[in-house]
Amino acid sequence: MYLAYFGFRERPFSVTPDASYFFMTKQYEAALDTLLFAIRERLGFMVLTGEVGTGKTTLSRELLNRLDESVATAMLVNPLLSVPELLQAINRDFGNPVRILSPQRQIESLNKFLLKLHAARHTALVIVDESQNLSFEALEMIRMLSNLETDKAKLLQILLVGQPELDKKLAGHALRQLRQRIVTRSSLQPLQFLEMVRYITHRLTLAGGKGRVYIEPGAYRLLYRRTDGIPRLINMLCDRALTAAYVLDTPIITKGVMRQAVRDLQGWSEAPGWQFWKRLRWVAG
Repeated sequence: MYLAYFGFRERPFSVTPDASYFFMTKQYEAALDTLLFAIRERLGFMVLTGEVGTGKTTLSRELLNRLDESVATAMLVNPLLSVPELLQAINRDFGNPVRILSPQRQIESLNKFLLKLHAARHTALVIVDESQNLSFEALEMIRMLSNLETDKAKLLQILLVGQPELDKKLAGHALRQLRQRIVTRSSLQPLQFLEMVRYITHRLTLAGGKGRVYIEPGAYRLLYRRTDGIPRLINMLCDRALTAAYVLDTPIITKGVMRQAVRDLQGWSEAPGWQFWKRLRWVAG
């Protein structure tokens, strides 16, 4: 609705993970460097955790973008699978489909595929998103897959991505064997205030709206208080604020406009249209 008004090519604050909008911070850079090193050295098991909305999926996709063709990849976004389904999904995503659901046949086929890659001096990476939802049986199978190796290197690199609940699950006594195999751990934290400001400027610029939107300092402070620096929440509130600014015919997002965006996300968005306009007139006044 507001794209033409602000001169955007696309919505700058979509909540859908988009690697083209990836914003590099020190912690993201450190996490990427750690993961890339582990994959390059074929170290095996990696874990990436973070609260909801801190950018884990976006970081995972940026990681995939940075890998060259020597790394075959499989990314699972639905961990709610049985063990046979999990193995089948991994093989299928590698382009190595196996029709028979038998875990033994699936593992045998996967091992042959990985050995061929190794012979060509390639490696393979499996990323499992939302890994906190993996069953105990699935986690045990993933541990067993980490046994696929030669005398000198792991054939399969595995990255578990999940919320902090994943760390709690892995800390359990029953999963101690898997926990002992983890070689790198990275944890994403919310953005700091200045990082948030740069993050917003970055997205506005990429969307084509550089210099056409002005956000007042008070609006930034309110935004940070309400989101705690979590990128997904920042995106949601900024998108609502741009809508409100468009309706008010102003390129300036004041604290009042941001406050209205907060209220909409807290449940006012379902109010009748005339109430929305009334509130905007109050904000403008």
